Amino acid sequence: MFPFRLGTTSYIYPDYIVPNVTKLAPFLDEIELVLFESEGQDNYPDEVELRNLMNFSLKGEVSFNVHFPIDIFLGDKDEEVRLRGISIVNKVTERTLCLKPSLYTLHFDVRDKNGREETDMEAWRRRIIRSAEEMKERGIELERISIETLSYPLEWIEDILKKFGFSICLDIGHMLLYELDIQSYLKKYLPQTSIIHFHGVENGIDHLGIDRLNGKIINSILSKLQSFTGVLSIEVFSFGDLKNSLEVLEQKWKKE
Repeated sequence: MFPFRLGTTSYIYPDYIVPNVTKLAPFLDEIELVLFESEGQDNYPDEVELRNLMNFSLKGEVSFNVHFPIDIFLGDKDEEVRLRGISIVNKVTERTLCLKPSLYTLHFDVRDKNGREETDMEAWRRRIIRSAEEMKERGIELERISIETLSYPLEWIEDILKKFGFSICLDIGHMLLYELDIQSYLKKYLPQTSIIHFHGVENGIDHLGIDRLNGKIINSILSKLQSFTGVLSIEVFSFGDLKNSLEVLEQKWKKE
């Protein structure tokens, strides 16, 4: 029905990753494995879970993309924090390589570990460049990583993405939340975009169903995706939001 691969997150049901994939695989092309890491705790799939996930991939039932943990701060002033972020990227890519993910998604967060926003953007950019260089030195395939749109204009890192071969993750919800120009972003960056995160925003809260969005906004977005062949991930975290989003997507797409 769509030119793109349609997906959602691995946390639609209040359960572990494999049960989620089991329920979702018959209806979607791709699952976004959302991984998190905090001090001394993570939700990375263990060996048994990885074997189960590999079976889905080998049978052609569903493919995967991987969202790196969001507590990675590759532009942090604290060298230990920055290097820890690189180690996490390396750890996740090695752990999930057996799943042959279509892509990975990474944040270039302008905040530090303590949530403070960087004020010296040139210094932050230099640290991001250094992190990219060091990831490349470790053998991490940067062209398989998409960098997600966050609170700042993508123009700030446009040259870095091109230099290292990163692709782009256009997050529609983030763009709405931070009042970025969606139409100009789609026009300018869609050719370099490998994945789109599509979710609704209401009263300053994102990751809601796209049924919460104005119909004109949905139509204007879908009109630009008629030849998009990447991944469109409905980035929500409940069955209700996913169901409502898929119904709206199907209805609006038929009208295009």
